[in-house]
Amino acid sequence: MAIPISNEQFVGVNPSQDLTERASKLINSKRQIYTYEELMSGVTGATTLEIGSQGQFAGIGKLVTTMNIGGIEYDSYNLKCIASLTPEATSHVVAIGSIEVGAGNIFFTSNRSNVEAVDFNGFGGYTNNPLNFGAMVDDSTDIARPQLGLFYISQENIPTFPIEFNAMYIVAADSLNFECDVYVDMDFIVQKNTNVEFTIA
Repeated sequence: MAIPISNEQFVGVNPSQDLTERASKLINSKRQIYTYEELMSGVTGATTLEIGSQGQFAGIGKLVTTMNIGGIEYDSYNLKCIASLTPEATSHVVAIGSIEVGAGNIFFTSNRSNVEAVDFNGFGGYTNNPLNFGAMVDDSTDIARPQLGLFYISQENIPTFPIEFNAMYIVAADSLNFECDVYVDMDFIVQKNTNVEFTIA
């Protein structure tokens, strides 16, 4: 898709600004219009990532998509984090940060998180696969191998904290030393119009 020279307008849904369509006197109350910038932000989600105390980069972004589940409206958000699980060890825990909402739970609806490992001395290049049990990791040999222990994203409601507070972690463990890079990319929903804040760890 060619990128417009300027922030051109497109007909669509859920516009965030009341814009007038080119060559038309109609505004959003009659036709729904959004800009190229809005279109792309709805696709990519979180795009501004802060640096955290463990060298991780993380942030959240609101998505264009809304959901209606059993008559209850929800807004959609995206969480992204980039972290290097180094130096090699048998376990890694990275605190991503906390997601705090004004009311109710958050529910994760999609997980596209990826693990990248070095395989220079194996088949060459890098391996990329979903973050899960059996994901390929590497070590000082620069040969990728399946990780056979724990590998997941933890959404922790810390005891004594309200359900609106969600501490997010990358958790990985194996019987052998390993290292890799992790790219967290997850969508979640919250009650419509509730306040959502992210604090990096």
